[in-house]
Amino acid sequence: MNTIDWLVVALSCVLVFAVGIWFARKSSQQGAEGYFAGDRDVPWWAIGLSNTATYQSGNGAFVMLLIVFGLAGNWLWWTTWIVWMPLTAVIWARLWQRLRIVTIAELITLRYGGAPALWARKVYAFVCCFGFAVLVIAYITGFFAKTIAPLCPLTTWQILLIFGGTTVLYTMFGGLLGVVYSDVVQFAILFLGSVAFLWLAIPQFGGWGHIMERLQHVRPEALQQMPPTNSIDALTLLVLFIQGWFVVGDGTTTQRFMAAKNERHAIGGQLFNTFLALSFRTLPLIGLGLIALSIFWTSDPQAKLGAAPGGMTLLSDPSFAWAELIKKCTLPMGFVGLLVAAEVAAYMSTLSSLINWGGSLVVNDLMPARMTGARDKIWVSRITTLCLFLFAAVITVLFVDNMVSWFMFINSAMGIFLLPLAVFRFLWWRFNVWGELAATICGLPLSIWVWFGLDYQSKPMWQGLGLLLGSSLVVLVVVTLLTPPESMETLKKFYLRCRPPGFWGPVRKEVPADPEGDRSRRRLWLDAVLGLVSCAGMVVATNAVFVGDWWRFGLSMVACVGGGAWLIQRILQAETKPQSFAEEKA
Repeated sequence: MNTIDWLVVALSCVLVFAVGIWFARKSSQQGAEGYFAGDRDVPWWAIGLSNTATYQSGNGAFVMLLIVFGLAGNWLWWTTWIVWMPLTAVIWARLWQRLRIVTIAELITLRYGGAPALWARKVYAFVCCFGFAVLVIAYITGFFAKTIAPLCPLTTWQILLIFGGTTVLYTMFGGLLGVVYSDVVQFAILFLGSVAFLWLAIPQFGGWGHIMERLQHVRPEALQQMPPTNSIDALTLLVLFIQGWFVVGDGTTTQRFMAAKNERHAIGGQLFNTFLALSFRTLPLIGLGLIALSIFWTSDPQAKLGAAPGGMTLLSDPSFAWAELIKKCTLPMGFVGLLVAAEVAAYMSTLSSLINWGGSLVVNDLMPARMTGARDKIWVSRITTLCLFLFAAVITVLFVDNMVSWFMFINSAMGIFLLPLAVFRFLWWRFNVWGELAATICGLPLSIWVWFGLDYQSKPMWQGLGLLLGSSLVVLVVVTLLTPPESMETLKKFYLRCRPPGFWGPVRKEVPADPEGDRSRRRLWLDAVLGLVSCAGMVVATNAVFVGDWWRFGLSMVACVGGGAWLIQRILQAETKPQSFAEEKA
């Protein structure tokens, strides 16, 4: 990188920093709820763009996936996401918005009663903040450092200090609004940068037809659009598909739902996020991944090769593919800086969301309510934000190494033990605080032990994921049935607050009837199926367009557009009906 490239990177960071700081005064004046929940005034389009930017912690991850697994590699995350993303839109987004809370942990003292609920809330907040948030920050930082390493002569500590420090500063002072609207700017930078790079790269490698011909010669199996493949087995897909039904939204996603203007904005934001995250943002990155695969893969057994599952790559580490592709291209002056700025934007958007979420857990759930005033809580959150980042930085330097393994751990294995817990809270009246505590205490340590300690990272993926998910279901059900249920009074208050679907028969008998709400809950099943069909069609079409499989593309788009249009029509019809009892209570 030359001086002009560094100036481009610096200007992009200044722009994002300015947007984040712009909201500092407003966030400080609104107190803790304004700081962490955006004063409940975030519109749908900002929710969608912000969540999508948060998910894209690095462009290099997509290129790495294609290098290792071929075109079908995207199904390692698509299989779960085509289920949980539409379910979140039609079911979970509205429930989170009705609760009117600041953090997921706060739900615990609404769902359960007594002193155990207070302790469970604190334990859950601690594990999420100093466990999950720290590990994800460490992972995205390690991946970011590796991705840009071939382009930037910076150590991991220097990268943390420059880019991480900038993010921490604007997150500390801008609050959730600063994070959300900075994400919008960052998404524009990272997406437009990737599109421009693809447009410039294709002709430099002989055009798209030549790229496909080379792939057919050196690695034809990489163009297989759908698994199972030699490296992605059917049992892994089955476990990932099942996993999707248990996801009710992660911490940063639900934080935005709870900050939405109303239910309609929460639902609309998730639908917009679904389109952006599953397909739109991936289009240029899949193209770049296929180009990288065509030039960094060889069928020559005498070539000097790096390690990669299922074949031979000219790279010493697949996570270097994105940066090495940039070095292979002839680009306009300053364009390398723009591409690094896009990677920086992806990293900063995810980092800012995670540290703001972690700070909200400390202030809202770990600190005693009587301890400080609203402004003092904001300062405690800012200090917590800094401490979280420093803790994660140490984890990054000491432990984050094998990026393929860490990718699978963060995206699937890390939280799978806790997923049934999230669903049971809403769908099963009998679930109690002891099941909550069992899952929270056991979940993360077991996931780390199984994946890294027992080395399930080196085994077929379905084995580790299946073991964790199966053991979670057994532990949660057994502990719940061996301990007493929550009081009916506690259950009634929670039910009236959000009117969840599922197995609440004994509680429904004790509360006023809500015929309109009952009909609305029955509609959710068809809505869920329509969402799943639409999302599946969208991702199948996304892969098909790159290999020119126009029959599959056409049929998939019919499913995508037809299912999506019907779903949106049903949602709009439901929203125009008179308010139900549940909505009035919310």
